[in-house]
Amino acid sequence: MDLAPLYGLLLLIGGVGLFLYGSNECPDNIRKYLGKSGKAFLSHVGAKRGSSFLFGTLLSVMMQSSAAASSFAVGLVEVGLLASERALLVIMGASVGTGLIVYFLSLDLILYSPLIFAVIVFLGRFTKRRLKEYFKIAEGIAIVFFGMSLIKLGSYPLVYSSHIQNLLSFLTQSAILLAITVCLLTSVVQSSTATLAVAIGMASSGLLPFSAILPLVLGAYVGSSSSALLAALGKKRKSQGLAWSAFLYRAFGIVPMIPLGLLYLKVGENLPMSMGAHIALLQMLLVLVNVIVSLPFTSVLLKMGEGLVSLSEKEAIEPLYLDWDFVDVTALAVSLLSKEIVRTSNFLEEFLYGLFYGNIDEDHLYLLKASLPDLVNSCIFYRSAITWVSNEDQSLTREFVITSYSLNALKNMVTLATERLFPLMTGNIDMRNPLLPFKWEDVKKCFFDVFASSLGAYALDDPYFANKAFRSYSKLSVKLGEAKNELMLSHCTIEDGTDLIDLLTLLDAFLRESLEFARAARRYETEYDERSFVDLQGEKEFDL
Repeated sequence: MDLAPLYGLLLLIGGVGLFLYGSNECPDNIRKYLGKSGKAFLSHVGAKRGSSFLFGTLLSVMMQSSAAASSFAVGLVEVGLLASERALLVIMGASVGTGLIVYFLSLDLILYSPLIFAVIVFLGRFTKRRLKEYFKIAEGIAIVFFGMSLIKLGSYPLVYSSHIQNLLSFLTQSAILLAITVCLLTSVVQSSTATLAVAIGMASSGLLPFSAILPLVLGAYVGSSSSALLAALGKKRKSQGLAWSAFLYRAFGIVPMIPLGLLYLKVGENLPMSMGAHIALLQMLLVLVNVIVSLPFTSVLLKMGEGLVSLSEKEAIEPLYLDWDFVDVTALAVSLLSKEIVRTSNFLEEFLYGLFYGNIDEDHLYLLKASLPDLVNSCIFYRSAITWVSNEDQSLTREFVITSYSLNALKNMVTLATERLFPLMTGNIDMRNPLLPFKWEDVKKCFFDVFASSLGAYALDDPYFANKAFRSYSKLSVKLGEAKNELMLSHCTIEDGTDLIDLLTLLDAFLRESLEFARAARRYETEYDERSFVDLQGEKEFDL
């Protein structure tokens, strides 16, 4: 009996570690094993405003973490694959998904998770390739539930520890102190689900009083927004604004929940439910109230988030990740260089949006024009200084080659954008001329679809977006070719016809360079039809 609390604590700590490991494995397995059709479905769902909320819920359940889903949404906004308002709806849906996860964790069925995990692993070893990949996704979810079962089992012996009882007694004396403590713990472990899993385990063993469930739920809910804030560090203002909007969404959401929660504490204690079920029900009530209250004000929350970003120091257009202290650590240096390449690409995207749509002030546009070549040159200089040993492992060698290759493509894109496209786009070309053989708005949309997909493929290391970029370019290149042919035949009758031909040629050349980013993400594909990305005119130079 004297050793029971120690064994229980070790079991609980091991369960938390297994829980967090499973939470990390879930998004990784989804990226690796979901397949093109599954990713296409998720991307299609997330692209529509009406289904963005559902997309967030599905993403949170599949990743077993609203924090991971929120960070994923911030990443999609960063590379231009998701609009900010839709991303906020995704984050709202993810909070509902967390409520469903917590409900499942509160059930006694969780104690059978070790058996379920063993069955999934066993069946996954003897199934065909496609089915095996789906078993790998289920395996990550089973690990999360396995960790929860260890947390529950480890919590019961802790009732015999006077130290644990005294600590919990001290924390539960003040609801504010308990909420702040839980908020900080959630920020550290980056998972409100993990925090509530421990709370459910302790509550089920009788370690927590009923009055403690409200500050526990509120603290974990606010603390889970820290992951989105951390994910947005060093990223574009739009991504940072989304992260702050997500934080405000959760912070404001607890305000109406406080009186409702106090009412629940008065009437809910007599309900024939376990403490774990009370926590799950209170969590679900919180997310539903938060969604109902905040849904009509998504645009207001986004403006407030962007306002908070504008109050901070201006975004520095200079290298952020190129730490020269680690240039001798090859693996870390290559990773830092890759991050800086993505960051520079985001600045390039912002520059192009400002150039094409005029949605940024002129001073910032010229600042980007002057800074982009310096950023690329800094990356090239850093690449040349990376220490390389001939016996490095093959995977690291491949990553270095891919990163260097993508950097060369980025340099070409920056040169085309700042030295060639900028003078043309800031000239006097009339894009509203009704005699033009193309719709300029359609060309711009297709252009950014290809560029954003290529950047997303490199930043997220996802072949699905790479394949999407190649397909989109295949269609656009045909339209550009036809438009240039018509302009060549009628350039004398169309004002600025020669400049328009040069512009379309530059756009085509720019997109060809951007596809080199997409090519990097397709290096992991082992099964695909080599001819599937060859257009009707035989553009075979884009095949691996």
